[in-house]
Amino acid sequence: MPVKATEEQAAARDSFATGKDLALVAGAGTGKTSTLVMMGAATRRRGMYIAFNRPIAQEARARFGDNVHCSTSHGLAYRAAGGRFRARLDASQHMPLWRTAQLLGIDRDLAVGSRRLKPTTLAHQVMEMVRHFCYSTDQQVAARHLGTVNGLDDHGQQFLAQVLLPRARWAWDDICSPNGTLSFKHDHYLKMWALTRPRLRADYILLDEAQDTNPVLEEIFFAQDAQRICVGDPSQQIYEWRHAKDVMSGFPGQRMELTQSFRFGPAIADVANHWLRAATSTMQLTGHAAEPSRLTEVDIPDAVLCRGNADALAEVLRFLDQNVPVALVGGGKPLLNIAKAAIDLQAGRRTSHHDLALFSSWGEVQEYAGQDSAAADLKAIVELVDTYGPQQIIRTVQRMTDESQARVVVSTVHKAKGREWSRVRIGAGFTQPEDDSPRTVHPAAARLIYVAVTRARHLLDVTGIKRLQAHSTSATANTTPDGIPLARLPLTGQLKYPRSPMSTFLARHLPHSERLVASYLRHTRGLPHPVQPLNERRPDYAALGHTIDYRLRLSLGSDPGPAAIAGVDLIGSTYPVEGAPASAVRANLHTIGTSILGRLHTHLTDPNRLLDDDELTRLCFITGFFEDVYRNGAFHRKRNLLVHVDRHTTINGLIRAVPSYVLDDIDEQMQLAEEPFQPLRSLPADQRVCGPVFTGSADVKADADFITNHILIDCKAITRPHRLGQEEVQQLAGYLLLDYENHYDIREVAFYLSRQGALIRWTVSDFLGTLGARAPLPALRAALRAHIGRSQSGGGGK
Repeated sequence: MPVKATEEQAAARDSFATGKDLALVAGAGTGKTSTLVMMGAATRRRGMYIAFNRPIAQEARARFGDNVHCSTSHGLAYRAAGGRFRARLDASQHMPLWRTAQLLGIDRDLAVGSRRLKPTTLAHQVMEMVRHFCYSTDQQVAARHLGTVNGLDDHGQQFLAQVLLPRARWAWDDICSPNGTLSFKHDHYLKMWALTRPRLRADYILLDEAQDTNPVLEEIFFAQDAQRICVGDPSQQIYEWRHAKDVMSGFPGQRMELTQSFRFGPAIADVANHWLRAATSTMQLTGHAAEPSRLTEVDIPDAVLCRGNADALAEVLRFLDQNVPVALVGGGKPLLNIAKAAIDLQAGRRTSHHDLALFSSWGEVQEYAGQDSAAADLKAIVELVDTYGPQQIIRTVQRMTDESQARVVVSTVHKAKGREWSRVRIGAGFTQPEDDSPRTVHPAAARLIYVAVTRARHLLDVTGIKRLQAHSTSATANTTPDGIPLARLPLTGQLKYPRSPMSTFLARHLPHSERLVASYLRHTRGLPHPVQPLNERRPDYAALGHTIDYRLRLSLGSDPGPAAIAGVDLIGSTYPVEGAPASAVRANLHTIGTSILGRLHTHLTDPNRLLDDDELTRLCFITGFFEDVYRNGAFHRKRNLLVHVDRHTTINGLIRAVPSYVLDDIDEQMQLAEEPFQPLRSLPADQRVCGPVFTGSADVKADADFITNHILIDCKAITRPHRLGQEEVQQLAGYLLLDYENHYDIREVAFYLSRQGALIRWTVSDFLGTLGARAPLPALRAALRAHIGRSQSGGGGK
């Protein structure tokens, strides 16, 4: 019997019937699959439904009609490219690492600083590089595909990446060969298929769980000519740490919502809405479950959901002490492996556990986890072992029950995603002991709690987060998670928050950013893949972006701009700057910065003292870090080259510290810029404006990249150009509108993709018309000026 559609579901179905691309934001339990089935049933066109995993795809096959093909991305890839590797796939799935090392020609330890990596550890890292490559949009294996190797500092990890890169590229060639010998995995044929730039045989494509799409599938989906419908919930994006990306937010389709949840009632919906606001979402759920929902303490729930493994183990122990049969979602094998590795290390023996293989003692693990800010996963392991001890962990795992026989299941939120239970208790690990004063919860933490509370159908026990919920301020307050008023943020900062003055104005007056994104994507079809560094494990893309911006400004006859000068002046002042070095070092930095700006100015003004390209790039790279201090009001100690300066450092010493990959990368980008920028360089000086500041910049801090011949150009040094979306479009629109008095007489707007050498342009009338403007440009500028004024005076600004 067909399910009766709600008004929201019917509206989504009707929108689908128009043939337009659609981004369907479906809150927890709002019947997204039912809605997709309705879409499929409303047409005889050929459809394709791409599911997150095989069980979901199998369930979907029973619900969709014959006109919709249901599959996972791996299923599609297997039929297209993986089938011919079937025998090898079956035979090599469980190849031991010693054999992999043999095939890779790795037969001895590698010394990296004070660490020694065994051949099996090296073989594992090589195959991990290949795996990371398979989930990327890259065309070849690169140094950046080496993941974090616990026990090595940044220098050691860069050295290891360069050593292993040739073997990783050989491994990929072997994997692709019909006569290859290395282990063959499902991810390998997925990447082979993606590299063919496949066209899916369907009139429309339904992409499920779009908020957690891996980059390789995202690129395939965006490249299709068929009607595209992505469905998911951006507020349930909790796998970003595994490189999953939210396709929903920047998708160039009509945005619609499903907000009526059939999983739970109003009581649970109210809790969910609190955390949606904290996650900066504008969506609000209503509870429409057939049975009532209640908030109450539950002694023996069906499920307890925890923040991490340490909290989960504590819950398991509590139930075991009460003789309650309890299971851990995912099983206890990973915990057993950690415990056994800890026993070896505590006894002074090395372990083969991949996360701990470089350490010779447990003390080394503790020390490294305490010092390295990037070792979050390792910190969790140390916390687990130090809290309970490895023997206790082993005994606990041995006493656990299989989930099918358990009275209670305990799970981390990540492993509970996609599931639901009648009675759910939220663990206490989300609340820290000091959470006693009002504060704003970070959106990532709020998303995790939102996923947790929406797993419950009937009874929800929020005792574990009650204090945090009572003391947390939500995103309805017009502040950032750090308490900064949204109205005080610069343009780019405001666009990250839907309730900021700029975001609310643009959403109302230029509501169709998705149409402009779609136009942009049509222009990018057929462009070459972006150039980017291949031999650097962690390219500093932000610093590279500053550098190419400065090089392009210099090519147009302009210096790096006022923000760079302000950064040098700030460091030379006595003004307190977070993370700043001692006053003597600041004074030296000011001297160096002043000298660098002087050299760049001389290059522009004295034809007899021109600098070569490499020196220009080095000086520009360093200059970007001065601007970074000004923009952020702080020294970012991990990446800022300036933090390595002492009072004795010379300008030449700092210049020599610029990594060689920077020179190669900027050289490639400058070569790509030769053709599109040649006509701009020949313009009169007054038509080449770099770093323009607008009348409205006094209201909303904003300075653009270039205005040349009345064309406003925003330079984007992005490695994944199809990810350019709403924020970037609104940024360009913001610049245009902040020129309140038409000082620059802007007639066209453009994006310049510096890693592809592509200049994509629109006339102002086409740009505003595509965005859905209902008023001419002067009226929009006047309205924005009034709106910003009201918001800054506390009058809101609807």
